[in-house]
Amino acid sequence: MNRQVITVAMAFVGLVVGAGFASGKEILQYFVGFGVQGMWAVTLALIIFGIAGYAILQLGSFFLASDHNRVLTEVSPPITSRFFDILITITLFSMGFVMIAGGGASLNQQFGIPVWVGSAIITVLVILVGMLDVDRVTTIIGSITPFIVVLIVGAAIWSYTHVDYSFAQLNDMALEIGSTLPNWWVSAANYVALSLAMAVSMSIVMGGQIRDPRVAGRGGMLGGIIYGMLILISSSALFAQIDKVGHSDMPTLMLLTSIHPAFGTVMAFVVFGMIFNTAIGMYYALASRFSKGDPKRFRIWLISMALVGFVISFVGFETFVNYLYPVIGYAGMLLILLLVVHWVRSREDIREEIARRMAIRKLLRRLMRKDKHFHQGHADQLAEAIEQSPVDNSNLQTSSVLEVVDELEDEGLAYDHPTTIDFEEITNVELEEDALDDYEEPETDQVAEEVVQAEETNEARPSAEETNPRKPL
Repeated sequence: MNRQVITVAMAFVGLVVGAGFASGKEILQYFVGFGVQGMWAVTLALIIFGIAGYAILQLGSFFLASDHNRVLTEVSPPITSRFFDILITITLFSMGFVMIAGGGASLNQQFGIPVWVGSAIITVLVILVGMLDVDRVTTIIGSITPFIVVLIVGAAIWSYTHVDYSFAQLNDMALEIGSTLPNWWVSAANYVALSLAMAVSMSIVMGGQIRDPRVAGRGGMLGGIIYGMLILISSSALFAQIDKVGHSDMPTLMLLTSIHPAFGTVMAFVVFGMIFNTAIGMYYALASRFSKGDPKRFRIWLISMALVGFVISFVGFETFVNYLYPVIGYAGMLLILLLVVHWVRSREDIREEIARRMAIRKLLRRLMRKDKHFHQGHADQLAEAIEQSPVDNSNLQTSSVLEVVDELEDEGLAYDHPTTIDFEEITNVELEEDALDDYEEPETDQVAEEVVQAEETNEARPSAEETNPRKPL
């Protein structure tokens, strides 16, 4: 399986998991409280997560979106997109400072550390990690996911082998706990909508960094399925031990502690990691929304928002959050439905864009490689493909060039550095400013050595006059 697909899947899981799932409280309320019928709710949630994950990340990739508003303005009328933009922005900020407060509370509860210290740690981590590019942030978010997977699976195995009551008795005890939701299918839909509403913005940003919509979609679908399976495992584990954890505020933590206190300590750190994942996802997406692609403005917005969130986290907004959660949940249902419907209707356009980007990539490889001939016909095809794309031409060309540079470097092939190529002359599109700051010219000695090796294998390049891609233009 594509390594990038797995990275994206792990990051998507890290975004939607949240501290509520890690603690187990949400699982009791949304699934276990319905007894046996809760398993139908889990199944429905798994299906929706898989489909929605595929649609959200693929749409982000299709539009090469740098923030959620880029997608919203394409899939809905101005008034509707403005409404969802405001709702998502409020959600990002409010849940951001709630996570900062939650980070302080979790360390205080488990280790007695002052609340402000834990909140300060979360804030500093958000600012430091937020200074990295999206790919590295995605990797960091995804790196925490395997820990929760291992702990949940381990707890489930123990839970299944230490059942003290019959299935019917466990079902009765689960129904006694009950749920605040009217029935299992509304509960499943509300849980998925609430989870995705808080993760949709960062998910779109992650997808926007992936040129291939197939990779983005598969990563989102795999992540949604993995998360659905985690819900299934966690729900059944808590159901099997409902007599012990049914009235706990942190049932998963209690379950692990009952196995061994050390597991409870490890879980406390994992919960803190999940809180950080949610916080960085909130603030990174929020800063991306307001900075509009400007790196300097992004840093200013990220630092400012994180510090404001740190201050507000001490005020206490429990009532505000209690009212906001239902609004996010039900509005989130409409948002996810809107995105999925547009994705279904755009399947043919997405397929065409996938083929178009593959062609652009192949033509750019031919243009940049030193051992390939690039003539006027290739130039016309490249310019036409870039022009026909629904994405901003400069953004598409820049991302494509960066991808090809990485490919050629990984393959060890000699290539003309992008700074030496007049892309505007060839495609009538300039690369974005500062796009190539992280790339250096290939070493002259290395290029010479590669050319010698090519000559020795009877694959020497044609003359410079024949291979100059800019000469015919």
